[in-house]
Amino acid sequence: MLLHESFRYGLDLPGRQGLTLMAILVFVRCASPYNYSSTLAGAGGLVAALIWRDNPTAAVIVLSQGIFIDLLYRQLSRSPITLWLLPVGVGFIHMIKPMLKVGLMVVAGIETDSFRHGLAYPFITHFLFGGVGALIGFMAWRSLKKHTQ
Repeated sequence: MLLHESFRYGLDLPGRQGLTLMAILVFVRCASPYNYSSTLAGAGGLVAALIWRDNPTAAVIVLSQGIFIDLLYRQLSRSPITLWLLPVGVGFIHMIKPMLKVGLMVVAGIETDSFRHGLAYPFITHFLFGGVGALIGFMAWRSLKKHTQ
C-alpha cells in the first residue's frame, strides 16, 4: 500500500490508480486464506493515505473498497467459473470514488476537477482501470497458484 501511495502522479486520467490498487487488493484477497484479507490491506491503505496525503476521504474509500472486494470474493468464490467475474465486479467497486464525489457535489456543493470532461468520463475510466487492475491481480494469483502446485 505504501508503494501505491508513493506513485501518485497527476496524469489527468481519473481512476488510473486503480491499476495498482485493485491489483494489490485482488491479489491479496485471492492469495490469502483469510476471509478479511482485502479489508486488512485496505486498512493499510487507510493508514498510508492518512500519513502521506492527510486525506480522510481517500482513506475511507480504500477501506470500503477492501470490504466490498472481500464480500464480492466470498460470493463469487463458490464456483471457479464465476470467479472470473471478479474483475468486472471490482471495476464497479472502484467506481465508489466518483460516486462519492458526485454525492459531495450534490449535497455539499463541493466542486471537483474530476468532472471537467463530463459526468460519464470518470465513471468509465474508474471502471476500466479498476477492472484491468483486478484482472492483473487475479492473473498474478493464478500464475502463482499454478507454479506452487
